[in-house]
This record gives sequence, C-alpha cells and structure tokens, in this order.
Amino acid sequence: MNTASSATSTKRSPSAQHCAESKGLSTPSASRRHLALAVSAALAASTAQAQQLEEVIVTATKRAESVMDVGLAVQALSGDFLRTVNTDDVKDLVTFTPGVTGNSKDSFLDTIAVRGITTNDFGNGADPSLGVYKNGFYQGRNGAAVTSVFDLERSEILRGPQGFLFGRNSIAGAMNIISRRPVQDDADAYIDVRAGERGIFRVEGATNFDVSDAISVRVAGLHSREDGYVNNEITGEDFIQHEKSALRLTGVYDDGGALTATLFLEYEDRDQSGTIYRATGRGASYEFLEGIYGDIALPSDPRDVRIDGPRNGLFDGGEVFQLGLELNYDLGWATLTSLTGYKTHEYGYTEDFDATSLTIFNYEQDQEGEYFEQELRLTSDNEGMFNWYAGVSYYREDIDTEFLGQQDEDVYCNVYWGDNCQGVFDYYNAYGLSDYLEYYFGTSTWTPSSNNGLIDDWNRTEGVFQGWAAYVDLQFRFSDQLDASLGVRYNDDEKEFSQRVLSERNGSLLGQVVQTGFTTPEGAVSDTLSWSEPTWRGVVNWRPVDDMLVYFSVTTGYKQGGFNSFSVAGVPFGGEALPGVNLPTSFDSETVTSYEIGYKATQWDGRSQLSVNAFTYAYEGLQTTCSEPGSPIVEVCNAELDGIGAEGVWNVALTDILSFGLGISWLDTEGSNIQSQCTGGLALLGDDTICEGSPAPGIPEWTAYGTIDAVLPFGSGELYGNLSASWEDDAVTDWEPFIPATVAAGLQETGSYTEVQALGGYRSDAGWALALYVENLLDDEYYDAEGGISIGGQPYVQSSISPSRPRTVGMRFTWNL
Repeated sequence: MNTASSATSTKRSPSAQHCAESKGLSTPSASRRHLALAVSAALAASTAQAQQLEEVIVTATKRAESVMDVGLAVQALSGDFLRTVNTDDVKDLVTFTPGVTGNSKDSFLDTIAVRGITTNDFGNGADPSLGVYKNGFYQGRNGAAVTSVFDLERSEILRGPQGFLFGRNSIAGAMNIISRRPVQDDADAYIDVRAGERGIFRVEGATNFDVSDAISVRVAGLHSREDGYVNNEITGEDFIQHEKSALRLTGVYDDGGALTATLFLEYEDRDQSGTIYRATGRGASYEFLEGIYGDIALPSDPRDVRIDGPRNGLFDGGEVFQLGLELNYDLGWATLTSLTGYKTHEYGYTEDFDATSLTIFNYEQDQEGEYFEQELRLTSDNEGMFNWYAGVSYYREDIDTEFLGQQDEDVYCNVYWGDNCQGVFDYYNAYGLSDYLEYYFGTSTWTPSSNNGLIDDWNRTEGVFQGWAAYVDLQFRFSDQLDASLGVRYNDDEKEFSQRVLSERNGSLLGQVVQTGFTTPEGAVSDTLSWSEPTWRGVVNWRPVDDMLVYFSVTTGYKQGGFNSFSVAGVPFGGEALPGVNLPTSFDSETVTSYEIGYKATQWDGRSQLSVNAFTYAYEGLQTTCSEPGSPIVEVCNAELDGIGAEGVWNVALTDILSFGLGISWLDTEGSNIQSQCTGGLALLGDDTICEGSPAPGIPEWTAYGTIDAVLPFGSGELYGNLSASWEDDAVTDWEPFIPATVAAGLQETGSYTEVQALGGYRSDAGWALALYVENLLDDEYYDAEGGISIGGQPYVQSSISPSRPRTVGMRFTWNL
C-alpha cells in the first residue's frame, strides 16, 4: 500500500462510489454503518492491492467525500499505515504531514507547530493553538490531549484555521483521530505484537461482537513499554522510557431506522519520563556558571546527560478517562447530529530545566481537570445545487494546577549576589546592616532551608473556562465544474482564573524568588475576562476536467486571550498581591487571516495523485512567551507574525508491486512587535528593535518525507516491505537578531536531521504476518530541539532537548482473524 496518503485514491470501491453518489456527497443518515463499511472497504483494498491507489472517504467537511475532492489542505493517514510505521501517539502524525513539525518524546502538545504556529505558554491560562479531536470530540491541553494511537480507522490532519468543522474552534490546525467502529456481523478482530531492543514490548488488539440485531460493540486495547536509553551519568538512571495501557469500548446502535447512536468509552494510564534537557556547553551563561563553579562537565555520549534531577525523579504520567455519545437522527430533509463529551484527567510532570548538575531550576506540575462539551448540528440531505450545515456548541473546562520552581539557595546567592547565602548574611552583619536583613528576610541570622537547602516556589492556579459558538456553512453548486461555500462563526469565551502562592511549602528565608516573585498572604487573587469574535471562510472549487480540482480559500481564525500563571499586575518583585487589589496579568486574543490556493489531480489512469498548495497568513496578537532579561518571571505577550509557504504530496503506484509517496513543505515567517520576546537582542545588544523581522523560533524552513511500499506474491501469501524517511531543516532557536554579534554570543541554529525506518516480512493468506523492523536505521544523533536559549538569560544555559532514539531492531507478529 502506498504511504501517507492511504486516504487518497483515484479509483472508488463500489460501496464507496454508491455512498458518495447516492447522497450527493452528504453523510448517509439512514444508516451510518454504510459509511463505516465504505471506509473500511477502501482501507482494506488499499492494503491488499499495491498496484492501485485506493480511495478513502473522509468526513473533514461533515460530508463523505474523497480527500481528492475536498478544497482543503488535509492529510489523511489510514490506521493500517500508522501501524506499519510504528506510530506511538498523536504527535507521531507530524512525520508524514507536510507543514506540521515538532514531534517530542513527552506528553506536551505545545511543541507541535502547524505552519509555524505553536502553543507558547508555560502555564494553564491559555489554550492550545492546535486542536486535537478524537471522533470529533475535543481532547484539550497538555496532560490530556496526547493520546496513544491504536485501532484507528484513519486520521485527518488539517492545516490552517479550523472554525467550521468542529464544535471547538482551532486557530492553527486540527488533528481528528477516528477510531474503528463495530460493524454488525463482522468480527474484524486482530492482534499485533512488537518486541525489540531495550525491553520493547507492545501489543494491541481489537474485536467486535453483536449484542443484538441492532447493537454491536468493539473492544480495543493497548499495552506498551520500553526501557530508557538516555543515561544520567550522575545518578545512573535511564530516561526516555515508558509504560502505558489503554482500553476503548465502542458501542453502535443501528436498527435501520432514523436514529443511530455511537457510544465511546476510553481510559489510558501512562508513565514515562519528563522532557530531557542536555546542556550544550556553549554561550555566555555557561561561561558565567563555570566562572563561579569551575568546570561543569558535559556527558561524554551525545545521548547522555549530567543532571541533578528533581527530588521526586523525572516523570510524566497521567490517567485520562473520556466518554462520548454521538446521536444521528434522519429528519428526511437533514440529519440532526448531537455530540456530547465528558473528559477527566490527572497529570503529574517533572523536569530538570537547567540541564546541569546544579539545582538552578527544577520544574514540577501537578494537574487535574474536567472537560464537558455539547454540540448540535444540522446537515442538509439533498442532491440539489444548495447544501448547508449549521451548528451550536458549548464547552466548560475546570482546571486546577500546582506548579513548582525549585532552586538551590547557594546557587541563587552565588548567581545574583556574588557570594553564598552564609557569606551574604555575614557581610551585612559585619557592616552593621542587620536591620536591612531583618526588613527583607525577618532575621539577621542565616538558616539554610530544612529542605536540603532548596527554595521551593509553589503556586496554584485554578480556572473555569467556558464558551459557546454558533456557525453556518452554505455551499452552492453552480455547475459540475464550479461550486463555492461561505461560512460564518461567532465565538464567545469567558475565563475565570485565580492564583495563590503556596508560601507555607517554602522553608527558605529567601522566599518566592524562583518563578513567581510575589506572595499572596491574604489568599488567591483572581479575575474574570471574556472575549468574542466573529470569523468567516470563503472557498471556491473549480474542476476544469475530471479528476482535477483547483481551489481558493480565504479564512479568518481566532483564539481567545488568557491569563499568565506566574505573575500579577502592579506588584514589584518580592511584593505582596492582595485580593481585590491586584489581578493576574492577562494577554489579548489572537486573530489570523489566511489565503490559500490549491491543486489536486489524479494522473496515469489513477496510478498517480498530486496535491499542492500555497498559502500566506497574517497573525495579529500572536500569543508567545516573553520575559525581561534576567527575570525568572515567564509571561505570555502578544506579537505579530506573517508567513508564506507551500506544501505538496505526491503518491504513485509505479507497478503492481511497487508504490511510493513524497511530501514536502516550505515556510518563511517574519515576526514583528517581538521586543519582549527577543531576550537575546535586548540583553546582548541593548536595542529593542534589532530582532524585528526574525523568523519564528524552532520552525524549520524545509521539511520532507518519503515512503516506499513493495508487495511481492510468494507461496501462499506475499512478501511485503516499507521504507520511510523524514527530514527537517535547520531552524533558529529563539527570536534572534541576524548579525555577527549572535555568533559571538553563541546563539545557534538547531541541527537538521533525517530519520529512516524499514520493515520487511511475510504475510500469509491465512491471516498472519511476521516482520522485522529497524527504527532510526542510520542511527542519526539529533534532538527534538537543539541549542535553545532559555527565557530569562543567565543563569539558564543553552540546552538541547530529548536525544533521538538509537538504532532499534525489533520483530512484529500480526494475526487478523
């Protein structure tokens, strides 16, 4: 089967053809089972016949359409393909999606960038720029949204603002993960087992069973574990390991009447290490620390680290439970759809942010949250020139999080006062300034913290976020060659947010000096803000000949504002924040206007499919992390960003046994009003405009992927294989000025990388398959992010994040029943 676009094709299976044509490309409402059968048939055919590119029906526009007929930049990946290339969680989808970057080995969603736009917030007062959905249900934020990939029908990754396809809007793009649903009278059972180096063991499986003539259930499960491969030379621990389990139950009611219902229940429990930071040894901050402490040794192996680590170890764990109910009722003239979702999660996370053997900044996050959503949608059901869908939605999120910023007392005193804490107190007492000590610290006698001399700067944020939206999308078919659509959406969002510093947990005389810089002696400070914004989208689709589509779209997007988690307004560093007097600092909403033109076509009697697009956008009020140089306080500020880019995917069936797929993207961005984000320029050059025009940090200019699939009949089965590679270009590490001074200061670009993996084996006609796979075939040593400069400048050093997995060999056994 061809690679990434297993969801694209030129040839329709009979069931898919009937499904699309009989309903005029609208979603079948009399029986949702017909759509499920059509999609399953297309996916199965594409796996069995490498000589042709089979169609997959996607529902990204709320109608069953071939992905080649959709005037939208969407990459569709089948569940079978995602299993073939050993995907682990939703972040792995970026590998085979042009224009999407930022995979990582933790549960953070904010590393993923769609066309250069990421979520840039260290707290919980903002919202993700990328919307992750499962079966149409919104998945939320860090700790809840990153879900394992198993037993999927397909995934649909949409680039650009998405305000008309889901109940919850998304400003950068959307990932919709569609799990397999049960089909009456079809077991559709399988088990897939992987075993490999470093204790890798992964098993997933699923089966259907019928409860009655109208009710069927699918049970799917996953268990995965792997030992770590990054060694801490100080403690001997191994990092970047995981162990997780997940279970999903899907029930479908369909008696052939007007009403169909689907119930989703899913639980996942994961335990893995947090983000791994590795000091680069470059830059002024590293030299500054070595001037105080002498040689700070770097690890000898590029995949190892030398860190002290948080006292509770490095962990990234969570328990997530979600429930979703989808109801579809055929009204004759339209289909009424109701989506009701509920999700709850508990999440814990730690990291050694400073990347050294010193305790400069250990970070911990303890979070729990609940999320509820309700969407009602009407989709027209006719074959005329006019079609439409309209909906209303509501959501409410309750989020409660405790944050810890931890630093060694003597590190603080050595860095900011030029001496250890005992020496500072001795100095002031010796010069008769004990009153100064009494005023600022309440004592003139230095007493180290009972917590091993550590400053524990805890704070707690609580939020109640809720909002509603209404939208309508009108579609006009002027002829077989020309159609257009116009959509309008209105958003209204409100956030109630509070902050309280937990000073009682800090035994240090130095106080809250690591990440908050203030106290709340009389209780939490809070505020409530609201935002509203209309957005719209217009699309024109032109089909000059059969099997060719040219589209043009103009789309506006919006993301509500929010609150900073570590700062309050009007309070100096070391001051007191009081309820009713001081408020948490906030930031404005962001908006975008995006223009896109695209081309999709099939060639060579359906053996080739080509999709290309070009776009430009302008973000206003872009939410991005900022900090004053030397300050530990991290905030979110608003900036501007302009971007221009192009993306392309080409899938070809060369022969009956060989097919390939290629994808490529190019992006150029330019930031403005980024003075507060440009810490390097401010601290080093003293010019608050020198960074203007810099590209978005961490975003490569070029990305590409390629896959080759081969199937060769052999005996009572076939030999099969897949070779996949992905590549990312260099990227700047921060908002930086492009002048020679940056080289002298040690500012860097991230390194490019290439990841190659291969799989080959034998598949029997009896339903079983055995294969050998190799991941990171070239053993390329790279990092998820490299050489970045930490916000705040000294004493935070440049660090690389999460080394790549070494070459890994394993076996896979699959049995389809």
